[in-house]
Amino acid sequence: MAKNIIVALDVGTSTVQAVIAEKRKGEENPRVLGVGVAPSRGVRRGVVVDCDDASSVIRTVMDDARKAAGVQARSVWLTVGGAHVSVSSSRGIIAVSRADGEISPEDVKRAIAAAETFIPKNPNREILHMIPRDFRVDSEAGIKDPIGMHGVRLEVDTLIVDCSRPFLKNLFKCVEGAGLKVVDYVFSPLAAAEAVLTKRQKELGVMLLDVGGGTASFMVFEEGVPIHAGVLPIGGGHITNDVAIGFRTDVDVAEKIKLVYGTCLSGELPRRENIRLAEFVEGESSLYSRRELAEIIEARLRDIFELLQKELRKINRVSLLPGGVVVVGGSSAIKGILDLTKREMKLPVSIGVPQEFEAEDEEKASALAAALGLVRWAGAREDAAGGLWLQGRKFGDFSGGKIVKWLKAFLP
Repeated sequence: MAKNIIVALDVGTSTVQAVIAEKRKGEENPRVLGVGVAPSRGVRRGVVVDCDDASSVIRTVMDDARKAAGVQARSVWLTVGGAHVSVSSSRGIIAVSRADGEISPEDVKRAIAAAETFIPKNPNREILHMIPRDFRVDSEAGIKDPIGMHGVRLEVDTLIVDCSRPFLKNLFKCVEGAGLKVVDYVFSPLAAAEAVLTKRQKELGVMLLDVGGGTASFMVFEEGVPIHAGVLPIGGGHITNDVAIGFRTDVDVAEKIKLVYGTCLSGELPRRENIRLAEFVEGESSLYSRRELAEIIEARLRDIFELLQKELRKINRVSLLPGGVVVVGGSSAIKGILDLTKREMKLPVSIGVPQEFEAEDEEKASALAAALGLVRWAGAREDAAGGLWLQGRKFGDFSGGKIVKWLKAFLP
């Protein structure tokens, strides 16, 4: 694959998306050449359950993207998400190596490596990212970039994102089964944040919320770096299932009803406005209240917001994010979701629109946030390292290269 071609692949519960872009010399942002999107198969709650079905969809999506882009591409960057992802933290402490006490990049890498040694070893878990949140030099805390400072002791606080190793192997198998090679991978909301969040939002404090089909994932930024993240086991598919049960119909019909009549503001609807199932199923005479539909959707979304508030409580940031909540993902198109999010989270809210990408339909662009963000992520790493410097890494080789990667990503 040509060095200036970047392919991002997002394998989700509801859809599989591929974006092919070109990184031109002298241009900051990659240019999107082609996009492929198809309904997902073989994936449940972000986890592969049927490799053959998943590989087939990936192959179809890549063929569509290649046709639109007019290029052949077989190496891809991959998003990783799902209910199997977990987040924790660890601290590392080292003595500064230089005799004059000046902190070098090597000291920072050693501190992050020391933080990794405190993580319980689990052969079934794989570390996706170790992100330095904060440094302390001797007794001085709150330092974001300690390089060049002087001290005796360096301490780092890291955010650790890990996932199920068997899941990662299965995902790789599906991608390789479609005739592709994985260059590298990124936690899905971290990729989406690259597309839709501004530097100012990250500095002020902001939450990126990606409401997908099987899960809702989030990442909180403050002072420019991620400080918390997680995956909630609720998504748009759960709303559809609730509608199917409440309206006594099958899931496909429930999804159509949700898309056509769905809103999450039940209080704004008249009680007598009805939905005729005959509109969706021939010969079906049942009538259901549109307000009842809204109540079903609202109840499930409020479950998500209740869990998000618990997560913010863990880091003492409830109602304390000036940048607010930025919502992306397929379920961000639900009518009224901004008003409900604002009411439940007590924060400013907006739909995440990918920056520097032309989009006629903001809702569709928001649904592509993770894939588009992964394109920017890959382009930035290419610039930083003079080429796709992790391209040769094989699955299972997760050594100190990851520390170097995150040092380049989060230090100025």
